[in-house]
Amino acid sequence: MPEITLKLFASLAKVGPENIGGEIRKIPLQTGDTITSIAERADLSGKNLHLVILNGTYIDKDKRSSTQLSDGDTLSLWPPVVGG
Repeated sequence: MPEITLKLFASLAKVGPENIGGEIRKIPLQTGDTITSIAERADLSGKNLHLVILNGTYIDKDKRSSTQLSDGDTLSLWPPVVGG
């Protein structure tokens, strides 16, 4: 079965599946899955995904719902982070 690696960081790790905290987690990939559909399945659709990295490349907000994922992709998600 095709799958991707999902990594959640900062406060997103606390609301994601099994509180993965940036650790590697395999997510089954369904036909036509996009960054947005994976975020919805991981209960992150209402969260502010500030930084989205797919295989080491930043994905702009306006391209997240149209960027389809492929078997073996790594998707990393961060919320807005402040502090010093």
